[in-house]
Amino acid sequence: MKNVIIMALTAIFILSGCKSKEEKALEIIKNEMFKTLYDFESYQPIETKVDSAFLSVYTDSVIIKYGYILNEFLKDANEALKEIKEAHSSMDIWSDSYSEYGREQYYKAKEKADKELKKANLYIEIMNAQSDTIKQLAQNIKPEFYGWKVTHKFRCKTKGGNSTIGNYIYYFDRNVKNIIYQEDTEDEDLAKVKNLIKEAIEKEATENEKTNHNNIEE
Repeated sequence: MKNVIIMALTAIFILSGCKSKEEKALEIIKNEMFKTLYDFESYQPIETKVDSAFLSVYTDSVIIKYGYILNEFLKDANEALKEIKEAHSSMDIWSDSYSEYGREQYYKAKEKADKELKKANLYIEIMNAQSDTIKQLAQNIKPEFYGWKVTHKFRCKTKGGNSTIGNYIYYFDRNVKNIIYQEDTEDEDLAKVKNLIKEAIEKEATENEKTNHNNIEE
């Protein structure tokens, strides 16, 4: 009887250690959802797919961080350019004025335009530096296998009580024990960040192509 119990316990132990990658991933994802979802009780997994994950510039946490910084300064630069445009419009309105008030408004708008132009130039300079950093980091990324990509689709309720469907991608280590990186496929800012990373890398490729072309001509 004792031997039977030992064999049964051994079998249970073996079976518990033979979970599929999908089952292991789902357990960890469920714990993650418990920490992040507003209404965890409404969480319902719909579909989970596991695939090999390879190193990529679009999943490297350091490159993504620089991409977010680049995106924030892009917003600041666009805001500064908007202010410049409005200031120039105001200058056009008061440019033909001979009154003291009109001249005062003109120079006030001009001062604003000059100030915002300096800010825009500073933001663009910082953006170029961030872009250069991304290009340098991207050179060290090789498409090597490093873990598992888990695409997870689920249903849950929002803070307002509305039912919604989420689509997340999780990147796990080789043993499916830890989440290395995750993303919301509906995140618009992340989509912009990835596009900026792509532009930075393509800019590097274009510059290299021009350099090689000039060397051939010489």
